[in-house]
Amino acid sequence: MTQTKQYADDEGRFSTDRPTLTKCPKCGGRCVYRPWESNDGAYEDEQYRCTECGYRWWVDGIDS
Repeated sequence: MTQTKQYADDEGRFSTDRPTLTKCPKCGGRCVYRPWESNDGAYEDEQYRCTECGYRWWVDGIDS
């Protein structure tokens, strides 16, 4: 199912930060990610954050 709108952070729950081998697309630094699940349980996405420059971005889950 495809999402019809962008969810706000508070419309779901984040898990704790997890390490990843993904590098920051902005500075090439180390990153962590945290899974996010919508309050209705229909969508799961991941928010990535660079631990060096603070850049954040989202990766849509397989349900998108």
